[in-house]
Amino acid sequence: MTAPLDHMDFIFQTKLGTYPLAAQCEMMAELGYQGITVSAWSKELAQLPRVKPDYGLDVAGIYLIYRAGLEAFVTEIFESVEGCTTIELALHSGDHVTDPDRRMIEQLLPICERRGIDIALYPHVRYGMQTTSEAAALCRQFDHPRLGIVFNGYHWFATQEQALEQRLDAIWPWLRKVNLAGCRMSPLGWGGVATIEPLDEGEMDNFVLLGALARRNYAGRFGVLGWESMGGDVYGNLRRSQEAFRSMETRLAAHPDWSVMTEMPR
Repeated sequence: MTAPLDHMDFIFQTKLGTYPLAAQCEMMAELGYQGITVSAWSKELAQLPRVKPDYGLDVAGIYLIYRAGLEAFVTEIFESVEGCTTIELALHSGDHVTDPDRRMIEQLLPICERRGIDIALYPHVRYGMQTTSEAAALCRQFDHPRLGIVFNGYHWFATQEQALEQRLDAIWPWLRKVNLAGCRMSPLGWGGVATIEPLDEGEMDNFVLLGALARRNYAGRFGVLGWESMGGDVYGNLRRSQEAFRSMETRLAAHPDWSVMTEMPR
């Protein structure tokens, strides 16, 4: 094991209910994850300061969505959260990045300065801020050390933004974290765009992404995205993704040249 690996808590929000935070953390610690990313709508945010001492896991981030009308909720999260210093922020005020999105960031940054919190912008397919290009434009506009970007392999693949090497270079000054998922383009997937699957499934070649990051000496965190549509046994899906990630990591260290692609297939 080298890179710290966490999993987003979406995978624990199933059609039958949501696993308690304690069960989430126990599963992830037992499987060898190093952290958890928690959704802002969790009913147990007050317990986050206990995650590290009780389970040995980092709270790698809180995933939060901003759209018009959620100003008070978003601000309260930034003002009140304990046990976590990174908030992964998705923007969904319209069909593109809007002035209200920009005003929200402007209002949040002083709170970040005061409380020692980082914002990692989270591009999201079918949201207002969909692409890494849009996230990079916001980082250039605000030019603030507390503002960065999450590169999410699923959303990059689902938006068909393409140009992986170029997109990584473009966001590199602001890259805070990388999220991974198995995925395939399908109308049966999230938003009618693409499925979210364990790392050993789907069309997305995460080994190539890991290789591109290694060539740039990326040394940050990795997260895994899960979703209720994966179905089946949550623990089993967590284990599959953890084992797939460590397998790719070991293979890449032994054979870095294997991750260098030639032309795109037609």
